[in-house]
Amino acid sequence: MTAARLALATVAALLVAAAPASAERSKVRLVAVTSPPAEHLADPGLKTYVFRFGPYSIGPYQVAKGTDRVSPPPVDGAIVGMDTRLVTRNGAEVPQSKVMLHHIVYTDGGPAGPKAGDERSEAGQRRDSACPQRPVFQRFFGTSEELRALTLPRGYGYEITARDRWRTSWMVMNHRPTSRRALMEYRVTVDPNPAVAPVEPLWLSVLPCRDSPDPQYSVPGGGARGSTHYRSRDWRLPVGGRIVAMGGHMHGGARNLTVSEPRCGGRKLYTAQPTYATPDDPLYALTPLLHEPDPKHISWSQSATGWNAPGGTRLRVTAAYDAERPHMRVMGIAHVYVAHVPAAGEPCAAPPADVQSLDAPFAGRKEPPPVDLTLAKLGRDGVARPIDRPRGRLVRRAGDTRVGVRRFEFGKPNLSIRRGSRITWRFGGATRHDATLAHGPAGFASPYSSHGDRWSRRFDTPGEYRIYCSLHPVYMSQYVRVR
Repeated sequence: MTAARLALATVAALLVAAAPASAERSKVRLVAVTSPPAEHLADPGLKTYVFRFGPYSIGPYQVAKGTDRVSPPPVDGAIVGMDTRLVTRNGAEVPQSKVMLHHIVYTDGGPAGPKAGDERSEAGQRRDSACPQRPVFQRFFGTSEELRALTLPRGYGYEITARDRWRTSWMVMNHRPTSRRALMEYRVTVDPNPAVAPVEPLWLSVLPCRDSPDPQYSVPGGGARGSTHYRSRDWRLPVGGRIVAMGGHMHGGARNLTVSEPRCGGRKLYTAQPTYATPDDPLYALTPLLHEPDPKHISWSQSATGWNAPGGTRLRVTAAYDAERPHMRVMGIAHVYVAHVPAAGEPCAAPPADVQSLDAPFAGRKEPPPVDLTLAKLGRDGVARPIDRPRGRLVRRAGDTRVGVRRFEFGKPNLSIRRGSRITWRFGGATRHDATLAHGPAGFASPYSSHGDRWSRRFDTPGEYRIYCSLHPVYMSQYVRVR
């Protein structure tokens, strides 16, 4: 076997070993019933149900994605607090600098239909009201690297039953050269009082519903120092009542996310303010970094009185990112919880006086710090080290060119093209890959692709582009010079 084939076989073995367990094999266990943790801001007399599922083995420098069926608490009532994290078998939280929960979203399909086990039955099924045209369960809680808990004002909650069908989708990153095992833990505080006012959770993105399974986009960069890249989208509330809580989800490079009312002179109802970790955080010392770190905290606002929001109210969600540097695979999502109670007050009335803004509990950085991502290669000792470009000769092309992506490698790993030329990547095989900028003059990222999918980009800005597969960052890289 040649050295190249041996290396490829080693990579393939590592990737297979790193694949997470399927949803059917995942074991969900109720491990404890406790008093509410401080993070839930809940009545101390309520009960919190602690579940764990997994464990998962994440291979060296791997990015794992999964979807699982998980269990609701064994009681009927309303969720008033919830959080999630990665833990070891003994319940110790796993540091983000070792294994990172990049994001997780929980959905609720409501009770099963009249036929036992009939997942397709519409009876009692909850749909995502923000994107009703998509046959998906209702998204009710999500978090990412900021690991923020869901909290609601006293007297409000998300209605559930013990028979509801829950699912979760997640992404985990292992930044270390050895395999790691971890379990997902989620804690749910439930109020059984039937008088709790129910809330409707709405995920309002700066991208349309057709992109809701993976609402990512890239900030190209190249702006002046201190400049800002904005992206907005308007939404009409499918339900009416009062908005009692708002949160935000953003990625590295974020400046803020706002929810505003265009009909009221564009006034801002909520601003999600990111806070980044300090430079001495262990995450920033990792080499190589698999991605640009997200904010360590994003502010949350809630009010028992609530913001007046009749059905059909138009809200504008705007994500603001640093425009000087490229930022790939970013998001701008507002988590808006609307209480099913009558709207109070006139349109454009003054905001409630009892707004509670929950800001970062630590001293951090408000401006997104510059992060220099590099290409990396896995050595024979199993440690990844930065590289300037992949091995191999530089292939020159005068015009458009195609690049095959298969067997965990980019065809034409070193490529020189003329300005204005287009590269088309063709992704073969069943394993998903992508083409994402790690470093260069203009940011971009392809969708996760496989089975012959194609994606192309025209390169209009000269310079050196260092590209990797964000799912297999130390195994797959490409260098493109635009002359």
